[in-house]
Amino acid sequence: MTENRDLSKKVKQLHLVSGKLVESFFAGNYRSVFKGPGLEFDEVREYIAGDDTRFIDWNVSSRMGSPYTKTFREEREVVLQVLIDISASLGTGAGTVSKQDTAGMIFALLAFAAVANNDRVGSLLFSDRIEKQVQPMKGKKHVLKQISQVLSFKPEGAGSDLSLAFRTTAETMKRRGICLIISDFRAASYWSELTVLSHRHDVIAIRVTDPVDRQYPVSGLVELQDPETGETILGYGRSPRFREEYAEFWEIERLNWLNGCRRIGVDTLEISTEDDVAVKLMEYFNRRNKRQ
Repeated sequence: MTENRDLSKKVKQLHLVSGKLVESFFAGNYRSVFKGPGLEFDEVREYIAGDDTRFIDWNVSSRMGSPYTKTFREEREVVLQVLIDISASLGTGAGTVSKQDTAGMIFALLAFAAVANNDRVGSLLFSDRIEKQVQPMKGKKHVLKQISQVLSFKPEGAGSDLSLAFRTTAETMKRRGICLIISDFRAASYWSELTVLSHRHDVIAIRVTDPVDRQYPVSGLVELQDPETGETILGYGRSPRFREEYAEFWEIERLNWLNGCRRIGVDTLEISTEDDVAVKLMEYFNRRNKRQ
């Protein structure tokens, strides 16, 4: 019972914070970054000098005895599909905020911005299996329910199968849309599936990190356990060489991820559990707007 009250309180707090951010400055930036999938026919009107002659409607022009042209408008509605990693490694964090908490905040902010723009929001929660898939729909209630699931879902699996998540999304998401992937990307062998997904949709990979991912703390001899596989190794934080090799390993892994995403045209964003999520998203929106 206490757990349900805590969850309800957390969702209400997210709703309040997200709502204020969306109302103040978030929705406009969301709209400029996440545009509709194309153009749709609007109307036929009389041709005006300077109009593109390719859009002249010859049938109407013939009937009316003067040139008429087709006009188009942006197909505004966006389908936002969010893939959220809920494997065991997302439950970790060196501070008071876990990666899963940060993922929940990212999802809440973007989902409420989508609702403010009358877009449809869906989600796919995955570990080493597909844990939960929610079809894209409109409405605040629909989003609040998904946020509750992200924050409280107890996965059956411990590992992380990114390739399965990408393949499932490619198979079920028929219409072109925006795919957000929120994960720590601690997995392998998913590049071919991500490439296929990026060819069909606008894909943005959001990597959730924690300070301990970059720098091993100074400590004595400790047995470290992988939360997903259960494998253990010994770590000695008082050894400068061990800390240096640890930092170098994860930095190389990070750079390989960034280069791999860049190669296949996937946008990237890194957000730490220490970061202000709203600030990081706004910085990303500004960067992306400048590129467009």
